Amino acid sequence: MWTRIQTVVDGNPVSGDWTICRNEEPVGRICHDPKQPGVAAWAWTVLHDPSANGRAWTEEAALSAVKENAEKPSDAAA
Repeated sequence: MWTRIQTVVDGNPVSGDWTICRNEEPVGRICHDPKQPGVAAWAWTVLHDPSANGRAWTEEAALSAVKENAEKPSDAAA
C-alpha cells in the first residue's frame, strides 16, 4: 500500500515536502519546489536510487514517477 506523509526534519514538518512510503517503508520524496516560469514545480527522487529523480508539472505526476521508479529493481540488487 502506498502512503504519503509530510517530511519531518529535526522534529519540524517541512512545508510542501512529502515522503512516499510503500508498505510503511520510505521509498521516495516529492517536493513542491517552483524554480522559475517554464520549469516543472514538483521535484521527485527515489531514495534507493539517487539517479532516479526529476521534475514534474503536478503532484500526481511526481507521485507516479516515484512509484514507477521505486518498483524497478535497483542495479545494486543485480
